[in-house]
Amino acid sequence: EDAQCPVCKSDKYLTPNLKLLVSPCFHKMCESCIDRLFSAGPAPCPICQQVLRKNQFMSQIFEDLAVEKEVRIRKRVAKVFNKRPEDFPSLRAYNDYLEMVEDISKSIK
Repeated sequence: EDAQCPVCKSDKYLTPNLKLLVSPCFHKMCESCIDRLFSAGPAPCPICQQVLRKNQFMSQIFEDLAVEKEVRIRKRVAKVFNKRPEDFPSLRAYNDYLEMVEDISKSIK
């Protein structure tokens, strides 16, 4: 199931050169389906209906999509919350900041 495009049902085992990409909503699709569905512009994800663009699909880095999602969320949060220990008057203040960042990361779904 993980090695299959949910749109065209192409299988990575039967088609070894099949490249599956991951959408921002964390659904996998093969490159040819992405080209077919999103070449004319934004379109809804065939699985969850979230509007997507072709350039938003990325190669999957981690085997587990849950890990993939968490890493992407943490990267987005780190772009905004990127203070260093020297930005705080004490180690305690820095640790409180890190706890806040962790809470924010966990609250994003």
